[in-house]
Amino acid sequence: MAKALLAVDLQNDFYEDGALAVPNASEINPRVNELLESDKYQLIVGSQDWHPISHLSFASNHGKEPFTPYSDEQGLGPVLWPDHCVQQTEGAEFNSEIKTVNFDYILRKGTDKEVDSYSAFQDNDGTDLGLAGLLKSLEIDEVDIVGLAFDYCVKYTAQDSVKNGFKTNIILAGTRAVNPEELQKLKKELKKAGVNLK
Repeated sequence: MAKALLAVDLQNDFYEDGALAVPNASEINPRVNELLESDKYQLIVGSQDWHPISHLSFASNHGKEPFTPYSDEQGLGPVLWPDHCVQQTEGAEFNSEIKTVNFDYILRKGTDKEVDSYSAFQDNDGTDLGLAGLLKSLEIDEVDIVGLAFDYCVKYTAQDSVKNGFKTNIILAGTRAVNPEELQKLKKELKKAGVNLK
């Protein structure tokens, strides 16, 4: 059985001092690095939010406050975010503690200013980002997922991994949520979708 590790959005803006901080994010780094340095993966992919400054998921580009509810059919929403992971900024860089030297491939997402990308498999409007094809070309059939944040990009990446036919595991010690109070509900939703929580 060939296995891949997906390390989702381990970027400065999602850590404690970042623009879109996930509580206790740095707690995951030892477990993530342990997995990055293990020899059980045929492929390790790091995804990277890579937004233009004009990205329409940013509240500032609508003259609104961050976390204002917002939704359109084109793949933005459910809320508007603070400016984060802007291309070429320190916030978009991978956290310095993460052993990114072990990434085989970096997949950048959220590059189209009109569409957001929570999942590493596809933009929010359904545009394929090529990850499923890459995994299948290497005969990968199982995927472990770590990263930030559990309730957004990790969740959607895991759901799309299942939809693409991969046995899918989220390593709980390697992820944290924006809204930890929603955790139990989220775990039930993911199990129902066929995701294994380890």
